[in-house]
Amino acid sequence: MLSTEKTLSEVIEILRQRGYTEDFNLLEENISYKKGGEKVDLNDIVIDKIYRFTGQNDLEDEAILYAMTNQKDGAKGVFVNGYGTYTDSGANAVISKITVNENDNDDWTIK
Repeated sequence: MLSTEKTLSEVIEILRQRGYTEDFNLLEENISYKKGGEKVDLNDIVIDKIYRFTGQNDLEDEAILYAMTNQKDGAKGVFVNGYGTYTDSGANAVISKITVNENDNDDWTIK
């Protein structure tokens, strides 16, 4: 997991430029990014990067951003969960079922 001085919106824009254009959303005990809201098999999803944002001025700004790839169809996107006081335990349960394939030595926000 990487920490960055950039804002959540800045990192989302960097990821969009890298092809992470889908918005993954929590759907019951699963996630979806498809227009019809179909659930995605969590075994097909891989977490490529995790960024943690600390709310230096406001605890509501604490978040974790996940850059994910669906290995089945190649779709890439982001999923955001609160951190600390604002964490979503349901989202944490879903995230814990997804394989993480992250290289912390390769911070995509540094040019």
